[in-house]
Amino acid sequence: MGDDEEIICRYCFGGEEDGELISPCKCAGGQKHVHLKCLRQWQRILLVTQPTHPAFYDRDVRHHTCNVCKSEFTCAPPSRHDLMASFTGPEIAALPDTGCIIASHDAFSSELERQLEGMPAFVRPRSSYDHWIRGVFLITSVEEDDPSLTLPIDSAGMLERIRQRMENGLSMPLQGRSYCLTPTGPLEGVAPEALSEAFAALSAPCTLSFRAEDPESCGNDSIVAVNLTRELPVPPNRAQVKQAVSTVCAKYRGAANVEITHFSGGPCEEDELMSCIVLGGSGRGWTVLKDLAKAIEIAYSRSVKRCEEQGDIHGGQTVKLTGLQACPELNGEPGIALRFDVSSGRWLVRLRNGEGKQLRPKNLEGLEGANGRVFAVWGNARWTRAQLLGEIAKGDWGLCRANVGDVVSTPSQRWTNTAGRLAFAPITEMTESYMREAHLEMNAARATVQMHSAEAQEPEPGDE
Repeated sequence: MGDDEEIICRYCFGGEEDGELISPCKCAGGQKHVHLKCLRQWQRILLVTQPTHPAFYDRDVRHHTCNVCKSEFTCAPPSRHDLMASFTGPEIAALPDTGCIIASHDAFSSELERQLEGMPAFVRPRSSYDHWIRGVFLITSVEEDDPSLTLPIDSAGMLERIRQRMENGLSMPLQGRSYCLTPTGPLEGVAPEALSEAFAALSAPCTLSFRAEDPESCGNDSIVAVNLTRELPVPPNRAQVKQAVSTVCAKYRGAANVEITHFSGGPCEEDELMSCIVLGGSGRGWTVLKDLAKAIEIAYSRSVKRCEEQGDIHGGQTVKLTGLQACPELNGEPGIALRFDVSSGRWLVRLRNGEGKQLRPKNLEGLEGANGRVFAVWGNARWTRAQLLGEIAKGDWGLCRANVGDVVSTPSQRWTNTAGRLAFAPITEMTESYMREAHLEMNAARATVQMHSAEAQEPEPGDE
């Protein structure tokens, strides 16, 4: 480019008067310069249009690679987590944590139902849509980002495919991250300068270890949750349940009366028992375990009657408050009986709002779960934190803190019980079109109600 030629941004065609011009890649001539803000906007647009699932992150690299010269931009794009958090807002971005509820938006559920109706009958059972439609997922764990990756290589063909994916001989792109081969396992002790040659000489079977080259990020944390709306008539593995019950009953015969309700927790490992939720305890009103036998034992232990003063109420039982004089507004409220305090003669009850109340047995009406209860959940759902925030930004999901009402209500009531409690992302360029339409319809309905209310309040002629 000659000295007398004007330097302009290849995106907006503006000059230096519109901001500093930089050269973020190896392009030359008229493609060389861009405004940083224009590049950032371009990267943002590309990230917004990409799928939120990590499995698709590698299919579009234009946000960090120039589509002209194919070199990487020197200005890295914003992380997916930071971008999605900018759409949801910091309050919602901070919500996903253990004990939080993820519930589907009604418009999202309706859209999935519409898509299901259009599928051939033989395809519908294979889709995971039933898990998401009016689903209420309890987050059971948040696993921090693990930058390490271990790949067992079973065959020469698989090893060759890995070699073909490797860049510069030692790194491999996977789900939007770059993983570098590490000298462990069969490559233990190999010097860095000899690693490429040693890898080329490797044969299957073997195990390869990689480590992510990018810094650890909370956006790659794994959010694990279970759906509490899809009750199963029978467990996927009856023998496993029978064995767990037998193990506990060998120690405590009364444990045979513990109620076990089975749920389909999500599309991941649907035939595996992933979580057991035991009602009661001294925390939020329930405990999450992995081992079914241990869960049954704890549920039975909590339900055992230890003294006559506790009345007919048992630990872990659903109760209804009644006969309260000082707080009559609480009468009829559900709760979970946690433990009985002999010295005060009162039960500690966890209420729907999370508050703990010390109440006399006469003010509690026992409902379900007198013999102890366990929710056995088969399968689960998993998101990376960035992926979940992306789906929330699209409008698919809302978040709220879980409360006692979410576990004591029936499965069919749980989704309805989240109404008015869920926090949804604002309308942005990430929002799905059907969510925008639902938002417009809701605003129109509200305007109609307000108009009719105003008309009803107008005085009739002659009233004044």
